[in-house]
Amino acid sequence: MVSRRLCSAPVSGLCLCADGYGCGEQDAETHSCPSAAERRDERFGSFFADRYAVSYAANGKKGMEKALELVPDLIITDLMMPGMDGLEVCRQVRENEIVNHIPIIVVTAKITEEERIRGLEAGADAYLSKPFNADELRTRVEKLLDGRRLLREKFAQMMTTHQDDEKEAIPQRSAADLRFLAKVSDVIYLQLNRGKEVEVSQIASAICMSGRQFYRKINALTNDTPTVYIQRVKIKKAKSLLDGDAQMSFGEIADRCGFNDYSNFVRTFKNAYGVTPTEYRRGNAANV
Repeated sequence: MVSRRLCSAPVSGLCLCADGYGCGEQDAETHSCPSAAERRDERFGSFFADRYAVSYAANGKKGMEKALELVPDLIITDLMMPGMDGLEVCRQVRENEIVNHIPIIVVTAKITEEERIRGLEAGADAYLSKPFNADELRTRVEKLLDGRRLLREKFAQMMTTHQDDEKEAIPQRSAADLRFLAKVSDVIYLQLNRGKEVEVSQIASAICMSGRQFYRKINALTNDTPTVYIQRVKIKKAKSLLDGDAQMSFGEIADRCGFNDYSNFVRTFKNAYGVTPTEYRRGNAANV
């Protein structure tokens, strides 16, 4: 499994798992790579050591466990492994809400058209046949991570524009991502409607994730921390209230959206939409 840890970018990750791989783990604090014997995993890991923090798993089962623990940004797996093979890894990843957003590259010595189709049906994003070119592997990884970045930008745009037709531009595979974000938003709205403080730990518990898993999932989908994402949902609700009730006071809107400090509400709204709530309502009235 590989996790990218760049000082100027969010934590990203790749997961390497294959039959016969040794188990090593990059230290999360020092970012130093472990020393290990000459094994096949070191050859894979060396392709990314300069840009990513890499974690390894000895087989498919351990790879799945590692994926759930770390929630990496990308998984590279062998197709042929004892017990849980690469296709089963793909299936289990796609069926698990914690990690189903993660791109998967399957590496195999045999790559018939039938095998390739089976892999795509199981949830693989790309296939590479052995022996492969290191530059091709790096390119595949970067393309898949670029795709995730584009989706994060699209999700962020949808949070501010509130236009449902933009969902049509989201790839079918990412429908599960939208459902997850909708579920998180529903939990936030429920807490707001009850007049309760919205806490990250409560949301994570409500959707059956650990705090770490929830953080990694939200960050992978939106590039935001959970706290920032909660703020976005609250401001989106404020915009909806402004659109729906021209008589509701700004103070009541701020209160309903979980802002105890009115000045913070105004500042956050302006950061999101470029105008204050007062200016936004005035603009709506002028357009009637």
